Amino acid sequence: MATRLVNTFLDAKTKDLKTSLALYSVSSDVDGSRIVKEMGKRMNKSIASLLATANDALANDPELIASMIQGAMAGVSRQLLESASPEKQYPLVRKELTLMMQAYLNARPSRAYSRQQE
Repeated sequence: MATRLVNTFLDAKTKDLKTSLALYSVSSDVDGSRIVKEMGKRMNKSIASLLATANDALANDPELIASMIQGAMAGVSRQLLESASPEKQYPLVRKELTLMMQAYLNARPSRAYSRQQE
């Protein structure tokens, strides 16, 4: 799940690097914060829906987990796009972001464990 999510996200962000960079640079001029907010809501809902189909630990609080994943992916993709050579860094960034997402999702405690901690 983590691998597919990261790959799909990064592929969309880097499909056309010049366009992605241009959108980042002009976003504040074209009401970008509103657009980003709306897209963020849709993305969060999609990720949460995906997580809700997973095991107990991921379905426990899919909206919060989706927000954490979304924030990490957005930050990493922005750093990648704003780097001096995104094309060269892309394979390593994809690998490292996938590892980070897998570790995060695998580290989620089970629902039973979460209830014991309350």
